[in-house]
Amino acid sequence: MTHFNFKSPAEIAAFEARYSDECHAVKKHKPGTLRLLKEFAGRAATEFDSRQAGNPESPNDLWVDLYEHNKIKNSGVTGKLLRKHLRDFLEAEQDRKCCYCQRPLVNISHAKPIEHILPRQPFVQHSFHLWNLAVACFDCNHAKSNDCWVDPALASVAAYPKPQDFVDSYHPRFHVYDEHVKFVRVQTNTVNISLYIGRTLQGKNLCKSLLKKVSAKDILLSSNLLLKESIQKLHDNMPSLDGRAAIAVDEFNEALAGITLKLIR
Repeated sequence: MTHFNFKSPAEIAAFEARYSDECHAVKKHKPGTLRLLKEFAGRAATEFDSRQAGNPESPNDLWVDLYEHNKIKNSGVTGKLLRKHLRDFLEAEQDRKCCYCQRPLVNISHAKPIEHILPRQPFVQHSFHLWNLAVACFDCNHAKSNDCWVDPALASVAAYPKPQDFVDSYHPRFHVYDEHVKFVRVQTNTVNISLYIGRTLQGKNLCKSLLKKVSAKDILLSSNLLLKESIQKLHDNMPSLDGRAAIAVDEFNEALAGITLKLIR
């Protein structure tokens, strides 16, 4: 397949309108939520301008700052709630599937992080851009990490790239998944494996840079059912964990993901 579709201006406008309507569960808090997102987008733009002027990077992570915004106050508009409703909105837009591998997203926020399509470190100006955000599974988010799939020169451009700028890489907000990637999922009582085939240059690059790793990890874990069952128990109990226990599980997930990636390379 050599021809594929981009999201039209009308589809882009409709997506943004839906978010404005669903950005908060309580109607009276919707304007405040949108203002908070706009405020942090402005802070990201300011940080970008500062870097472009040759100043050192700020030590603050704006994405973390947003999460902690008003976290102590009893307010209906907080960074934590903004991110929760944003994740819920994006997840629904994606039919509750990972934006890259299309596997079902489990009902645990830790296992379905908000993904910055253009990494927020080199592309700080797009940290809160609605079209730069999606929901990925833990495996895809970890495997992709800070990989940059576009021309690095775009990191010095203030405006978000247009759909047509993604000539080599798949963009989950701009592209139609089925036009770029075909997958086959095999599921039995004990095994759930997905195999991916790229149909376009963007799809082939997505398979090469990310999906083959996720597929190989599935196969690897499927060969050790005891480990797989143990990991599932950890995921099932994640919502009830806090403090050191939650940190330990996160560290375990990170370590396991890192080890499996090394084994399949």
